[in-house]
Order: sequence, then structure tokens, then C-alpha cells
Amino acid sequence: MQTVGLIHTLEQCLNRMHTMGLIHTLEQCLNRMQTVGLIHTLEQCLNRTQTVGLIHTLEQCLNRMHTMGLIHTLEQCLNRMQTVGLIHTLEQCLNRMQTVGLIHTLQQYLNRTQTVGLIHTLEQCLNRMQTVGLIHTLEQCLNRMQTVGLIHTLQQYLNRTQTVGLIHTLQQYLNRMHTMGLIHTLEQCLNRMSHPAAPNQPLLSPDMFIQAFDSISNL
Repeated sequence: MQTVGLIHTLEQCLNRMHTMGLIHTLEQCLNRMQTVGLIHTLEQCLNRTQTVGLIHTLEQCLNRMHTMGLIHTLEQCLNRMQTVGLIHTLEQCLNRMQTVGLIHTLQQYLNRTQTVGLIHTLEQCLNRMQTVGLIHTLEQCLNRMQTVGLIHTLQQYLNRTQTVGLIHTLQQYLNRMHTMGLIHTLEQCLNRMSHPAAPNQPLLSPDMFIQAFDSISNL
């Protein structure tokens, strides 16, 4: 049909086959393309699908792959996206997973991020969460750390806050504790700050303790 000029494009060719009842599903259609040597790889197959206008978005493309049974798991789906060059970075890959509803919770997001080796430290993990807009405030960030079991004690919680440079001064440190509702009175606040992090390692020296009291007396 193409040879004698009756059909000028592959799309017309496939449409004609479908119209005539020779091919009943897109899967058969694609299989036929491979059988006759027009398309040799799945990558070409997908590219052709987009090229001829049958599928207009990457999401449709992935959905079609899943529907046709070419890809059986969502992980294969994502791997294929990377393989064929549709997604160039793991970050895009993770973002796509959320966009298409493959990842439903922040915990899944974090687990996946760490599993695939994208983020190697908790600090990177938290920074990424803020960057992609999943967490909008430091308070949410810290709360999430406790929720997912990454930080088990308030002391660790506070130490981490200073370690990652999110809070730079003792005043900020105390204000944040009070603001978050973790500590409700100044007495609790001071008791917590002076509680040793480890044997013989008080968090605050006596001088710092007095400074701390002075700094928060006007809260």
C-alpha cells in the first residue's frame, strides 16, 4: 500500500489496518510494526507512538505501556523511562513518581530517595524535601524527622538542628523550641538545655546557662 502510493505515512498505514479489522488493538498494531521489520526495538516503538500523534504525553505513553502489558511493574516503568532517555535524572524520576500518583506519602518518597542512592545523608534528605516543596517550614521538617523515626530523642532533634546549620544561635535555638510547642515553659526550656547529652558532657556550661536565661527572659 505504501509502495504504490496509496498510503503516505506509517500512521495512515496503521489506521488502515485497524479500519479494515486486520488489527484490533494497539498492541497488535505495534507488534505488527515489529514483525514486518519497521520497528526493531521497544524504544523505537514508543518513539513512533509519540511521533505519529497516537500518544501526546509522556504520562499517556507510560500508561499505555502498562495497559499493553509491556511493563508489569511501576518500577520497570520508571526504569524504562530512564533507559529510553525520556527522563535524564533521578530527581525527575522521583518527581514523576509523585506526579503520576505512584508515591503517596512523604515517607515513601524518602525511602525511595535513600534506596536508589540519590541522597546519602539525612541533611541532604531534608534539604531535598524542602527544595521539592514537600515541606514548607522548618517545623514540618523537624516533625517529619521524628515521625519517620530518624531522630528518637529531643536531644538528637535539637543537636541535628544545629548540626545542619538551620539554627545558628542559642536564641534561635530556644525560640524554635518554644515556637514549636515542644517546650511550654521557660523552666522546661532551661532544664532541657542543661540536661547532659552524654555523661560528663553538659549541653550548656553554667555561663551559657545564665546567658540563655537572659536571652529568653523577654520571650
